[in-house]
Amino acid sequence: MSPRPRPRHSGTEGRLFAALHERLGRDRGASPPDWLFLVEPEIRSEPNLTRLVPDVAGWRRSTSGWPDLDRTPIEVVPDWVAEVLSPSTEAADRGEKLGAYGAIGVGWLSLVDCERRRVETLVNVRGQMVPEQVFESGDARRRAPFETESLPLASFIL
Repeated sequence: MSPRPRPRHSGTEGRLFAALHERLGRDRGASPPDWLFLVEPEIRSEPNLTRLVPDVAGWRRSTSGWPDLDRTPIEVVPDWVAEVLSPSTEAADRGEKLGAYGAIGVGWLSLVDCERRRVETLVNVRGQMVPEQVFESGDARRRAPFETESLPLASFIL
């Protein structure tokens, strides 16, 4: 078993999930939401012999489709994942996990750094996660894959 994350880590993870679910994942009447977000799902990629557990993951109905919510591990690759960095996990999140996310086809990765109060975004380019933008605390710009919503960092980083 892995040690449990610090309260700042788990609080940020929960607030990030809640903010995304509220803005993009809720059913708003006539049409179902396009996004599904899950906290710490186990993702499996048989072709890559990979099992990953991101802090938060999102699937877009209009691109990849949603996973079967009654099966684990999940075999549908998420469109987006986030890792909340901790001193004990940062090396793995920036190293082996980053490479694995690229190899299995995750489209976007957000590295949420509570200590520095910033979010680094990476995009998948031919199987490699390539740095895209860094958002500092107070920034509320729209960013892929969530172009329809502006999500201020202060709303979820503890």
